[in-house]
Amino acid sequence: MKTKTIISFLFMIIGLTGLGFIAPWWAGAVWVVLIAAIMRTNSKQGMFIGAFAFAVVWVAMARYMSFEDGGDIISKTGTLLGGLSRQLMMTVTLLLAFMTGLLSGWLGSALGQTFFPDKSESVPLEK
Repeated sequence: MKTKTIISFLFMIIGLTGLGFIAPWWAGAVWVVLIAAIMRTNSKQGMFIGAFAFAVVWVAMARYMSFEDGGDIISKTGTLLGGLSRQLMMTVTLLLAFMTGLLSGWLGSALGQTFFPDKSESVPLEK
């Protein structure tokens, strides 16, 4: 892995963790788009580091909130969704987080390549 990829992943993890507790769910997606665009990751890197960052943070937050759930809201939500257990609810959370991060990273890398092109790859025009 390149250093840029690791730094992007760490920025995504830190931002998603902070935003996860104080902002709506979509703020994390905007954060991943911005980091992937600013760091100019390529499409594959942006998709996978965005997906793994989202998955790690959302599953950790779901686990934490599962322990702090005094009103048993998670179990009640699972019952409303057809009797899903806590583990299955966390699996659904993992899949949604992975897809959200994948699409956010892809969009961010596409925007980064569009608005911040790499000048070292440009070919001069012939006269």
